[in-house]
Amino acid sequence: MSDEQNLQTPAELPAPVNASATNTAPPPVRRSFAQPLALFALAAAIGTAVGGYFIWHEVQRLNDWQQQVLGQIDTRTQALDQRLQSFKDRLDNDLAASERGRRGADDEQRKLATAQAALEDALGVLRAQIGRSQDEWVLAEAQYLLRIANQRTQMQRDTLTAAEALRSADQRLQTLADPGFNAVREQIAREVAALEAVAQPDLAGITLMLDSLAAQVAQWPLKDRHAPPSLAVTGNENAPAASSDWRSRVESFVANVWEALRSLVVVRRNDAPVAPMLAPEQEFFLHENLRLQLNIARLAALQGETASYRASLKTAVAWVQTHFADDAPTVLAAQAELQRLAGLDVHPEMPDISASLRLLRQQTSNAAAGAAP
Repeated sequence: MSDEQNLQTPAELPAPVNASATNTAPPPVRRSFAQPLALFALAAAIGTAVGGYFIWHEVQRLNDWQQQVLGQIDTRTQALDQRLQSFKDRLDNDLAASERGRRGADDEQRKLATAQAALEDALGVLRAQIGRSQDEWVLAEAQYLLRIANQRTQMQRDTLTAAEALRSADQRLQTLADPGFNAVREQIAREVAALEAVAQPDLAGITLMLDSLAAQVAQWPLKDRHAPPSLAVTGNENAPAASSDWRSRVESFVANVWEALRSLVVVRRNDAPVAPMLAPEQEFFLHENLRLQLNIARLAALQGETASYRASLKTAVAWVQTHFADDAPTVLAAQAELQRLAGLDVHPEMPDISASLRLLRQQTSNAAAGAAP
């Protein structure tokens, strides 16, 4: 290379180095670590702020939740207090009622004790005053049983209890082994037979059967209602075959018309009187009136009114015969059952069984008069 090429211009020459500047400038290594540290500190500050915000928000949320829980606890505590108070009031009321019941029971017990003492005193006085013998007590029991039999027969129409009371009185007289009371025992036997001969009606069965018949009234068919004849025109089986002749066609047409007219008129011979057809509202009232008659018969049977019972059933039978179909099995069965029920006596006459009581009283009075000094 030549000398001209090796020469450098003043601009190209390096600037003189300042010694003071060289000594005060920070080293390039320290300037390179400062910026990352600042960024890290900033990020740490931001993270701390964000974390603090979230922590504060969580604390606020926990505080709200705690307040809600405390509110629910207070509400449940108040409800529990109310229930406890209600239970306490009910318990107090029950205790008060129990106390009142106990006091009432004590009062009743004292009254019963007083009544028992009075009864024992009365019995003691009665024994002291009467002083009857064993036979006299047996006769008193027999008279009491005969009075019971008369009361059950005349007031309650209970023949079974009355007959049992008569048998018990007969057993009392039998224990005496006194032939003087044989006439009384014979009268008792006749009265027992008279009670057993009374046919007691089955009122429960009668009322149940009447209820069943009243429920079946709407299912019974009414009198025969013949449907109007069919208006369908049937062809003449004996009509001549169609032909090309117009005269044959006219004769065939006339024959068909005549057969159609004949089918519209039906002649039926009926010797029985024709009953008018009931309107729907009349059918309803017929059913209701028939049910009413059956219910009247039922009430009359329960009350022992034989005349009203039989009159209602006879009316029901007449209505069934007049308005309902005679050939329907259900109607025939109902009619037969109504006639059977109408023949029952729901209030049979009770026999007079007072003769044995009068005879026993008479013989007892005679025996007491004969024993007197």
